[in-house]
Amino acid sequence: MKRFLIILCMLLILPARADTMPFYTDSVPKNVIGMYQTGENITVFSHPEANSKVVKKFDFSYKPETMPDNVFAVLINEKKLGFLYVSDIGDDGWVEVIYDRKSGAKGWVKTEDNLQFLPWLTFYNLYGRKYGLRFMKDSPDEMEILKSKSEDLSQTVSTLRFVKQIRVTAIRGNWALVSVVDVDRTPKMGYMRWRGDDGTIYAFPNIK
Repeated sequence: MKRFLIILCMLLILPARADTMPFYTDSVPKNVIGMYQTGENITVFSHPEANSKVVKKFDFSYKPETMPDNVFAVLINEKKLGFLYVSDIGDDGWVEVIYDRKSGAKGWVKTEDNLQFLPWLTFYNLYGRKYGLRFMKDSPDEMEILKSKSEDLSQTVSTLRFVKQIRVTAIRGNWALVSVVDVDRTPKMGYMRWRGDDGTIYAFPNIK
């Protein structure tokens, strides 16, 4: 009983963690086209016009205990790094974001610079190269292989069942040219699918 109480106290003392990351293929809607990086606050509009109805306002502290649920696609509180899924783009820097992952609610936000909206290829080239990739937990086995070319029918170079690290060299369409270190510590290089033709995400930048 005493041991249980000690463990319970430790859990209560530890700070809450509200970091968010997609780990399953259904975490990323197939129709999203990239990511919108948040700042300390955002205003969501009903249409891509500044005089349209305001549907939601957010002020972010990046303190785990005060951050909202179901808003972020990716959130690292310690780095004040947050992203929302982007489902459409408009003119003059407007993008449509999913601001509630649970309900799928969408609205429009105005980007402040060219790097606030990152299409998938830019996002993967930037964060995939920096942090490497990891497979989604339910990624099918047939996706966890290296190919000699960025083609499904090309020769298989290696299977990736127990990969310790996946480093990205280049992103080409739905394929990534990567180098990996497997359990046998032998470096291997080839192409892997990070995304299916239907938009399903199989591998995601291992942002930390």
